[in-house]
Amino acid sequence: MLAPDEEYQDIVGMLRAKAVRNRSKIALRFLSGDLTYEELDRGSDRVAAGLRERGIGKGNRVACLLGNRPEFPLLWFGVAKTGAVFVPLNTALHGELLRYELADCTPTAIVTDGDSFPAYEHVSDWGGAPSVWVIDGAYAGSPLAGDVERFSALANSGGLPPTEPLRPSEPASILYTSGTTGRPKGVVLPHRRLVNTPKEVGARAILTPESVLFTSLPLYHCNAQEKTTLVALLNDLTAAFDDRFHASSFWETASRFHATHVALLTTMISVLYKQPARPSDRTHAVRIATASGTPVGLWKEFEARFGVRIIESYGMTECGCTTLMNPPNAIRVGSVGLPFGFVEAQVVDEHDRPVPPDTPGELVVRPRVPFTMFLEYLGKPETTVAAWRNLWFHTGDLLRQDLDGYFYFIDRKGDVIRRRGENVAPFDVESALAQHPAVLECVAVGVPSELGEEDVKVFVQLKEGAGATAEELFRFAASALPFFMVPRYIEFVPTIPKTPNQKAQRFLLRGKITGREVDREALESRAPPAPGFVQ
Repeated sequence: MLAPDEEYQDIVGMLRAKAVRNRSKIALRFLSGDLTYEELDRGSDRVAAGLRERGIGKGNRVACLLGNRPEFPLLWFGVAKTGAVFVPLNTALHGELLRYELADCTPTAIVTDGDSFPAYEHVSDWGGAPSVWVIDGAYAGSPLAGDVERFSALANSGGLPPTEPLRPSEPASILYTSGTTGRPKGVVLPHRRLVNTPKEVGARAILTPESVLFTSLPLYHCNAQEKTTLVALLNDLTAAFDDRFHASSFWETASRFHATHVALLTTMISVLYKQPARPSDRTHAVRIATASGTPVGLWKEFEARFGVRIIESYGMTECGCTTLMNPPNAIRVGSVGLPFGFVEAQVVDEHDRPVPPDTPGELVVRPRVPFTMFLEYLGKPETTVAAWRNLWFHTGDLLRQDLDGYFYFIDRKGDVIRRRGENVAPFDVESALAQHPAVLECVAVGVPSELGEEDVKVFVQLKEGAGATAEELFRFAASALPFFMVPRYIEFVPTIPKTPNQKAQRFLLRGKITGREVDREALESRAPPAPGFVQ
């Protein structure tokens, strides 16, 4: 088992030290090419110099809409070297949600690739005029508000001028996470958080000097950042990335990269297990799967079929992409493990009082080490204070804790729908469908999915005398929402059940499959790629 031999306060100091130590060793591998430790350090220096030349530094934010490609880490570390804040946005966003997040984080600059540039171009009137760098040169010179240049023109070979040391408390990045009753929230993460969580994950991941960490999760997620990229760099290892999750070729791609460790989510585990048996199920070199949300009934069967060992964990963007994790020498099937050393955790009742062992309650956590959790929700002080009431961060998730201290995930306390690795806020789905002229009201809820986690179902009440088919509403939703938010089911109802104060009674609808709903996947000639990660 490896462990970093130094304490780092930020990812810049960590990368510089690792580049000196490892130089020509491959740090990051992508389908389109590799980056050595030295190339990552020098390449991000050039990006930082280009940003600084254009006046970007502390007090600025740099957003990106990028897939899993070498330019992502070059930009990520380059932004950090200027002291600016990195804001990676979900590449599936378009329309009003993308417009909202841009207006919320107000970036001074944005970097995008050819796949995402059209979505940005459509909402470029969001209210700012940032500098825009596009990786696909065909879009350079687009007549947008602000400058549009090739990303290659950003790099400056003149060297990075001296900068002030970064403090562990300074904001490093902003990651957006969905809520249950409002717009997405920008989670502001400090520099120490970005080296602390990966250090703790690496200490429990059974690493060796030959380990190669592989993920097909998107780099805009904290999972791919903290459980793969930074764990590898901190431990002088190699991280490898697919462009997205391809179930039919997952193990073959892992073999191509000589992967020993993979990162998996609930849906990925279920989909992989449902694939037809292939020789590649056991011919790979993968031995460890760091997982989140493994179905208990599949745990041992998955391990036996694919020859891997599952190390289960729990985390959130706010408190650490991984906060609880099974110790490798004492794994308990069905448990999300024990807290890391930097965090204190409890299960409490509705009055924030600890509950007895094996009693369900809300998980609350707080740091033992300064600046190892999030700083705030961007521009939302009241929401931040509410989440930290009684000096504990309230996760909104129901868990139980056994007599030995192991935690077990039960369900989400709030209304957020967890669909195939993405958090879906009912508010966003309802707001989009409510724009259809025939829709009077609608309520989005989570219902069980055969792949694990949930699918999105919407109960729709049409306006009196108006008509619309489910197929029409599916198309309307797809034009306004990212693919992972498009409902799978729509059911028309005469009225939406409400409380006396006119709030929808979600608890009467949540999880309900009545047989009267229309299934979007049944309408299509073939099942689409699983939203988020599956193809």
